[in-house]
Amino acid sequence: MDKQPQWQPISMLAVFTDMIDGMLEASQEQLANMQMVRQKPHVMDDATLQRVVELYSNQLEDHWLFEEQFSRWLQGNLTPEETRETERLMAQAAKLKSSNKQILQIADEVKHSTIDSILGMDDIELMEALASGKLKPPT
Repeated sequence: MDKQPQWQPISMLAVFTDMIDGMLEASQEQLANMQMVRQKPHVMDDATLQRVVELYSNQLEDHWLFEEQFSRWLQGNLTPEETRETERLMAQAAKLKSSNKQILQIADEVKHSTIDSILGMDDIELMEALASGKLKPPT
């Protein structure tokens, strides 16, 4: 049974500001890390990659909650400052969604080139992966 969301009053705006800004900062840091991993996927292990996928997939699944919460606030009687901050949070949440999607895209790209995947290959599979370009030799 799905739980109904607990919609928050505008008095929780500061909490959402800290949450969204913090999540976006963490997501952008992870995106920078994943862009480096894209160049050297063999530095990533399967367990770490799985944790990344779970975290950012869960955030994407819950993104609609932020959109709905901010939309509800904007329909209310807000001060100009509350309106500006809610609109800023909507923009930050959109950036968060985009960043999370990019992280998951890179994770999907590198999932077959992690150190665990490479170590699990026999010599012939490894040679075929290198010859086909599916796996790039470390630089």
